[in-house]
Amino acid sequence: MYRTHLLASAAQRFFALVAALFAPLIFVAQDPATPTPPQDPVLAKARAVINELCSPDLHGRGYVNGGDSLAADLLGAKFKALGLEPMKGSYFEPFTFNVNSFPDPIYAVIDGMALEPGVDFIVGPSSGKASGSFGIAHVTPADLSGESASRTFGVITGKAVHFKVPATKNADSLALFAKMERELMYYAPVIKRSSGKLTWSVAQEALPFPLLEVLPEAISDSAETIDLRLRNTMIKKHGARNVWGWVKGKKPGKGTVIISAHYDHLGRMGEAIFPGANDNASGVAMLLSLAERFAKEPPDHNVFFIAFAGEEAGLQGSTWCVADRPIEWSTVKLMVNLDIMGTGDDGIMVVNATVQEEEFALLTQINTDKPRLADIKSRGPACNSDHCPFVQKGIPAIFIYTLGGIAAYHDVNDRPETLPLTDFVDIHHTLSDFLHALK
Repeated sequence: MYRTHLLASAAQRFFALVAALFAPLIFVAQDPATPTPPQDPVLAKARAVINELCSPDLHGRGYVNGGDSLAADLLGAKFKALGLEPMKGSYFEPFTFNVNSFPDPIYAVIDGMALEPGVDFIVGPSSGKASGSFGIAHVTPADLSGESASRTFGVITGKAVHFKVPATKNADSLALFAKMERELMYYAPVIKRSSGKLTWSVAQEALPFPLLEVLPEAISDSAETIDLRLRNTMIKKHGARNVWGWVKGKKPGKGTVIISAHYDHLGRMGEAIFPGANDNASGVAMLLSLAERFAKEPPDHNVFFIAFAGEEAGLQGSTWCVADRPIEWSTVKLMVNLDIMGTGDDGIMVVNATVQEEEFALLTQINTDKPRLADIKSRGPACNSDHCPFVQKGIPAIFIYTLGGIAAYHDVNDRPETLPLTDFVDIHHTLSDFLHALK
């Protein structure tokens, strides 16, 4: 026993000596000569906001489990904490619209192969409900034309329809196929192959039967059965809220600049969540970063910040805001709408730049003087985000989005952990300089 103790003591002394000899090497490995620089505070705060907005607790900021309302509450609290003044005595502008939703788990099995919602298939946004086991009828556009049509509609009764559409980029053909697809949804569940990635959307209507858009490998031309359980809920007069606040300028008579971004997204499709990190948690993060900057350093003009609801359902929030007229629109110098601010590898695009030529020239000059962005590209008018109702009202507006980088959009892959925010800080500083410089 004593001998064992001596051996143990010798071993301990040996390992202590080894540790002493190699400790400097271990220290160097753990503490490199070039430490990691601290994260830019603008970027750090943006990451935190995006993570909050994309949390599963907010259910994709859509129409299941009150996701958009939870997001509105969060943003109202942030506006107040930043010191923004409420508009018309409130941080919220309520309104309503109809919207179709999918609150329950969705079950789809084709010939014994279970499909995962959001990964293997998406549901057409105007889908109705269906439950049961259905035989599959394979139908082409030719089967729905001329004398064949009446026979085809007789055959599909009680079945699901695999609508086989030929590949084409012809706009007239695509419109015709969409019309046929819609007509089929009045008679039977419809299945179609995706021609690209699965990209979901929102609808304000519900047809009698559902549409499933599936990956090409999920269904063959000889598929025989689909087991389907899908329930939609059509929400009449869904209650939504724009979130707003403003900063008083040093010279309020100089007018008002509006900075906007929509905070809603697609929400849940059964158990599949569409987080909407780039579209448009990133735009809201940019709006909040500019709000923080201008609350501390007001420009000469007033700044009106609006986070819109219902953009994905057809620009509902911005359309309502224009009609509601919280301020006199004739005092607005410019509206700057921010959507998809999460990349920037190839610069930014400015929609309506061909109309707002002076403002576009000022923005490009600022980037020439301080070259932060890879490029600032010009585009003509397009009704593709919340600036559109304002432009239609005659209010000067531009819409800015980033270019390059990841391709996740309206899908389950638009997540915070894969959003690079490549040029977020540089865009923040460029926009700050631009908005201060507006005359």
